[in-house]
Amino acid sequence: MFVLGLSLLGLAALPALGDAAAGRSVFMGKGDCVNCHSVGDRGGSVGPDLSEIGLRRTPESLRLSIVDPGAEIYREYLTVSAITKLGQRIEGIALNEDDLSIQLRDSAGNPKSFLKENLRDLRREERSLMPSYASRLSAVEIENLVAYLRTLRGVAVARRLETAGAAGAPRTRDIARVSENLTWLTRPDRDSDERPDTLVDALEIPRGATVADLGAGAGYFTWRLARRVGPQGRVIAVEIQRQMLDLVAQEVKKEALTNVELVLGSPRDPRLPEGSVDLVLIANAYHEFSEPEAILAAVRRCLKPDGRLVLIEYAKENSRVPISPLHRMSFNEIRSEVESAGFEIIRALDFLPMQHGLIFTKRQ
Repeated sequence: MFVLGLSLLGLAALPALGDAAAGRSVFMGKGDCVNCHSVGDRGGSVGPDLSEIGLRRTPESLRLSIVDPGAEIYREYLTVSAITKLGQRIEGIALNEDDLSIQLRDSAGNPKSFLKENLRDLRREERSLMPSYASRLSAVEIENLVAYLRTLRGVAVARRLETAGAAGAPRTRDIARVSENLTWLTRPDRDSDERPDTLVDALEIPRGATVADLGAGAGYFTWRLARRVGPQGRVIAVEIQRQMLDLVAQEVKKEALTNVELVLGSPRDPRLPEGSVDLVLIANAYHEFSEPEAILAAVRRCLKPDGRLVLIEYAKENSRVPISPLHRMSFNEIRSEVESAGFEIIRALDFLPMQHGLIFTKRQ
């Protein structure tokens, strides 16, 4: 079994109504999911690791992936079909490919390597290796399986703090210096790298909302957020660099927007009004905050009771990201630091090609 569907954009989705314990039995037994997927350090490697799938998929998306796995699928999990010159057919997913060769992992989890000159045919097919479970599992079993998958949320901060002691785990990463690289911020391929419109759509920000763009840079997200909240809403663009605020002002003027407020913050204080903000977006900036604990405390104060914090960072785990490791963060680094500051993760966005996108609410 492969759970490969892209996340549906809506944050409000049908709840998981099944029995998680019974769903685990389906996962380990009748569904045979564990032979293709890993959870923690157990399971197969044909499909993606599911240790955090409960954060990355809504119940509706999980249901769709189970009954129609080809409906939404990442390119790296398309079925690759190779036919040798002797007529042998091998199906799998591509691990590596160059002009001369291709390496596959077949449906049994075995690696296969071929020189292309020895193949009669090689193609990617718009389908998943995973079969549909619509007729293999009953409706109740599918609901139970969805309920179990929704419990897979990685290691919560509470467990990490218990292991580390009352003081919690210390921050060990180095903090990057504040970037002034306008060439990087305004590069032509930034939209394809970061999918900003898809991201803003996924956040489902209501008209009239108050949003803070913390670490606004040159205003890449500011004007998009201002359009989203509409004339009755407000966007507060916060920067500690005056020259960056000047660039934001130019962008706002170019877009003819009147609902953006510019704020010159400090390394400890974004100067956001207490209890007044519906959503705080920190995009590609948190790793540069010299006093992240103080900023997170200020963010927590400024958010309304049901407010959200959205943190976007280039993934340290992705070797293809063409920037210094100091300007990247791992999923666990982000989650550990933010949850330790009194937040709870509610969703991880999985459609960003090179970045982590994590959504938090205040822990009550």
